[in-house]
Parts: sequence; C-alpha cells; structure tokens
Amino acid sequence: MKKFILSDLHIGHKDAQYDVMDRAITYIRQEAKPGDEIWGLGDWFHMYEDGFEHCLQHPMTRKFRDLAVQIPTKLLPGNHDHVLEKYRDNPALGNPISPIKLIKPFMEGGIWYCHGHEYDPSVEYVPARLMWLWNHLPRRKITPGNLKMVDFITERYIMLVYLVHSRALLNLQEKVKKEHQECKGIVLGHTHLPLCQWSPELLFLLNDGDMRHSATFTVEDDVKFLHLTWNAGQNKWLVIQIPKT
Repeated sequence: MKKFILSDLHIGHKDAQYDVMDRAITYIRQEAKPGDEIWGLGDWFHMYEDGFEHCLQHPMTRKFRDLAVQIPTKLLPGNHDHVLEKYRDNPALGNPISPIKLIKPFMEGGIWYCHGHEYDPSVEYVPARLMWLWNHLPRRKITPGNLKMVDFITERYIMLVYLVHSRALLNLQEKVKKEHQECKGIVLGHTHLPLCQWSPELLFLLNDGDMRHSATFTVEDDVKFLHLTWNAGQNKWLVIQIPKT
C-alpha cells in the first residue's frame, strides 16, 4: 500500500503553486492502486488572508475533495488551518471538507506523523482562538515557512528549520520513553524544506516537503520514501529515493 503524503499546500495563499498541485493530482490519479491513501500533514489551507470560506470555496479545494471520493484521504490540521480542529473534535458540527477525513497526529508502522508546528516555538504556545491575531501582529515571531524565500535559502531560515526539527526529534524521543512505544522516527511538514535526516543517536526524520515553495511531496510504500519535486524547466517530477532502513 502506498501513501501519498502532502503538506503545506496553502490553498488560498496569493502565491500558492496551483499548477504544481494540479500536476500532483494527475500523478496520484495515475499511480494510485486500490488500498492506497492520501495523507495530508497540515496547512492544506491558508486561512489568514481571505478567510475560511474563501479556502472552502476555492476551486483547488473542490479538486482535492473530488480526489478524496476516489482515494481515501485524511488531513490533520496545521497552524494555518487550525480552524478545522473544532470540526474534527466536534463531529456534530459536520465536516466542511468531507469526504476528506479530519484526524489528529498519529503513529503508524513505528513512525509518528504530524504537521510539525507543535515543535515550533513561534506558534507552539498560541491558543487557537488567538492564532489569527498572532499571524497579523507586525512584530510576531516568524515561522520557517514565512521566512523562506522562493529563489534562495538564508542562514536564518536554516537555523529555524533545524530548531523545529531538533525539538521534534527530542520531544518524540522523550514521548517514546514515557509511553514505551516502539518508534523509528517522524514524518512532518511545516518547515517547507524537504529533507531526510539519519543519525545513530537520534530517531529518523523526514520532512515531506511543501507546495508553497519547494513544489515537493512524498510517496511512501513498505520499503522506501520517494521525494517528488516538480521541475518546470524539465517538465517532469524529479525523484529522490529514501530507504526506510
């Protein structure tokens, strides 16, 4: 069974790469087999510019909802679409993005899947009801995704990325100790930097990429991950294979 893992689409953002999302949808339709699933690791929607309803009514939202009719799809909310948490936690309210299922971070196959903002000190302690205000404050702390440039990577951005990833690994390691879970590593989004990190002293970490900047998503099967990055110049997906062990 394959999992098509996508995060940080930021549907509703003025600079979202909708052409790349269309290509990802085409790829998934072509490659998906019975039993495959789509997993969304947060920030599929960017609800801070034109609001919740704008994101719900966006044509790209309809495309992913149509895709979910064919391929089971689940999404865990991130910091930019945290509004969806109240629908996830209160089923009586209904699900505004059905048939996409709303879920919480989870462990499967010894891997922890989450968005990643839980480990970002710039948003970690902000109550959900204040998140909109926080993101409009002129002197707020900046998340990695807000800092990343399209054409180049800065030292400050890399430092923020590794801060989030390091805190994720250390927190996960502590969680495993406390709960006596068997865990191999973590897959997350949030930082907008697709990468894979191995260390003999730490758990495995994989960032699945984003479609706001890097035009990257991930495919996982029983033995490997694939990072797929759209290259407009070559008009094709560039693939990096990452073994699980």
